[in-house]
Amino acid sequence: MNRFFGSVLAFAAVVGCAHKNKDVTSFEVIPSTNLGVYLKEGERAPASAPQIEWTRGTLVFNVTGAVPAGSVTDEVKVTQEMVWTETEYFTDTRSEYQDFVVPGTCSDFKCSAGAGKSALWDAFYSATGEQKAAALDQAISGIGIVSAKNLVAKGYFKTKPRSWDEFTREINTAASRDVIKKSVATLVIENNRYENITKLGYGSNSCQEVKRTCDLYITKLVQVPFQNSREVTRRRIVETKTFKVTVNVSGSVLLPDEKDGISVKIDQNGKVVALDSNGYNNYAITSESVEGQNVKVEIKAVSRILRPLSNNMIRQESYVLVAGKPTFILDIDPAMIPGKEDPNAQLVLDYTVEVCEYGWTGTCGWSEWKKAKMTSAVINAARTTIVTDVPRKHKSQIQYRVTRKNSIYFDSKGLNERETDEIKMPK
Repeated sequence: MNRFFGSVLAFAAVVGCAHKNKDVTSFEVIPSTNLGVYLKEGERAPASAPQIEWTRGTLVFNVTGAVPAGSVTDEVKVTQEMVWTETEYFTDTRSEYQDFVVPGTCSDFKCSAGAGKSALWDAFYSATGEQKAAALDQAISGIGIVSAKNLVAKGYFKTKPRSWDEFTREINTAASRDVIKKSVATLVIENNRYENITKLGYGSNSCQEVKRTCDLYITKLVQVPFQNSREVTRRRIVETKTFKVTVNVSGSVLLPDEKDGISVKIDQNGKVVALDSNGYNNYAITSESVEGQNVKVEIKAVSRILRPLSNNMIRQESYVLVAGKPTFILDIDPAMIPGKEDPNAQLVLDYTVEVCEYGWTGTCGWSEWKKAKMTSAVINAARTTIVTDVPRKHKSQIQYRVTRKNSIYFDSKGLNERETDEIKMPK
């Protein structure tokens, strides 16, 4: 059955401007999205050559199936606007690694043997070009490829350090001149000291370690401010036209809990330039007229978009022995049983009873199941009870599907086929 306007929700919006219709009591503004930043006269001059354009005025409302109501009438503003783009600068944040000083313990080494004899040093000093930084990264634990590239580019380690003291001085000098981070120097000299003494041939087996209090450097990822920019669209209203728009909608096919959202867009001449809908009906304009500032539009639903049945409509199913008889009980959401609003519709249960004769093990093989009965029944109530006839010494189960046929609201595909639990007849 066709239902005309339920509680009607409407608003008129032109790029963020909304006007409440005082003649409609069940009125609710539907938010719109602003496109750009609007400036008032005298606030700012265009930073670039502006474009002059007319916007479209929009009337947006909902049609529901709850309560019949009248048409929608509201004011719609169409504006001529000056539009231009500017670069806006603002303070933003980004993540950066920074060094921090923390109190700690440093180690000094006095070594009586080892002069930097190492295959890793040999590989570094024999390498050329791009391979040199990679070789230094392999030789020194904790240095990293970025710092290794910086050291090579700035001419560090031109000659091989003859002792651990010379090596640490070279690393600390590079850190003090910001060639590498101080936290990298801490990683090389302190965190990886034992590994580097051994790898680089500075006689770790004959070194005396002396501890002392010192400042260490660690690196942390922190948020830092910086000056960023973005392109912003600016708008200034030059002229405004106000139309009184009346929309009549007919032919909507909606259930009480359904609604269609409709928007009508008009241009600076009051002509409808777009009709959009979202919901359960497809709409078309049957007529429109413009008399001065008064616009009248007739819209009709031309077809219903049939919706699928929801699996939630099945509240509960059971297949059990009741007084020794296999009994199938199906509970349905009573709201899904067709009534006067869908006079030709039927809710149909198609089901198949499958049986198998079990042996002394009490089980059935897959190939032993047979279809004993295939039939259909109309569901007229919230609970449907079906008693089946199954021989003794047989197991049984029911496969079923629920479909709503001849409906003006729902498609006829029905729910996916379901299968009950098995029950066993006594011997």
